[in-house]
Amino acid sequence: MEKSKAKALGVAPLSAIDLPHAEYVRAAHAAGFGAIGLRLEAVSVTDVPFPRDRGSKDFRGIVSALAETGLEVLDVEVLSIRPDTTREEWLPLLELGAELGASYLNVVGDHPDLTAFADIVAALTVDAEIFQIQPVLEPVGFRPLNNFDTAVQIARAAGCGVELDVLHYMRTEADFSTIADNPDLFPILQLCDAPTELSGHGERLIPVARSRKMVDLMIAEARDLRLLPGHGNAPIGELLAALQRTARISVEIPNTELRAGRPAPEYLRMLASETTAYLGSITGSERAKDLPTINRKEQNRVE
Repeated sequence: MEKSKAKALGVAPLSAIDLPHAEYVRAAHAAGFGAIGLRLEAVSVTDVPFPRDRGSKDFRGIVSALAETGLEVLDVEVLSIRPDTTREEWLPLLELGAELGASYLNVVGDHPDLTAFADIVAALTVDAEIFQIQPVLEPVGFRPLNNFDTAVQIARAAGCGVELDVLHYMRTEADFSTIADNPDLFPILQLCDAPTELSGHGERLIPVARSRKMVDLMIAEARDLRLLPGHGNAPIGELLAALQRTARISVEIPNTELRAGRPAPEYLRMLASETTAYLGSITGSERAKDLPTINRKEQNRVE
């Protein structure tokens, strides 16, 4: 598949993680998104497993959906690097990602020794170059790799990138200068909003966590209570200004409250419309050309 260079608005799989993959592709396209992420490796038991057998009906269905819609596969998820992670774990992801046309592989750090983690990332980056895929490290507040400064140092040494998830930027209390001083390292900005502190959700997180049997409220927020842009306190405008010429934007907003009663395709259309309206409201006309866009033709066709 040929990789598109168009700066279309993307959507991350967690925004509609319950949809079978081919349905997700078509729903994202109908919503007006021009790029998607695909989750090849499940993170939770509720994630829909990705078919690894390329000869299977399910895998062929995904490939057909991508071909029919013309959607770009921006990135594939998610490689968790642990002490026992080896090439045998990441090579199949890279092969599958390359066949799907992905540009990036999302990587999270679950290795307690970050020096050893950096060595593994370096080896991964060498292998990934063969497949024309760039690994992007995602610092997460509830994982060992939970610091953007550290991620930048590792990425700079290894030759890979860093993914800027707005929620994790907030929860790791990242320094804005780390982002602004290293724009070349951030090819993806995963867009959502959040209150300044976890406690800003009030009591809303508790029933969400209980329903998912989650002990860590930070995990519950990340998977089920991300906010629409402009509905929290994240410095989205500043982050976009710092990365506007380097980063692609991918919407990652799972929110059980907003989703309640909405079919997934309708929810994705709402995310596309709300995000595009927000981006237009905070961006001056002189920078409009740098904004990602949604496919209004497709969106209007289903409304």
